[in-house]
Amino acid sequence: MPLVNRPNPVPHLQRLYQAPTHTPIYLRRGGDKIIMTVFIGMISVGAIGSLWGATKMVRGIKD
Repeated sequence: MPLVNRPNPVPHLQRLYQAPTHTPIYLRRGGDKIIMTVFIGMISVGAIGSLWGATKMVRGIKD
């Protein structure tokens, strides 16, 4: 019965999220900053690649 004996993380997480800080809510936990950095990096690379390809199509350049 490991489900019954597990510690309750809710009080700790409530204190973490309700603490008066200037950090956005999506960056308050430990590894969230790394995840957001990777996610924003992937979106940036995708947007730059799309704009690069669209620019090449407008100019009529083929490989």
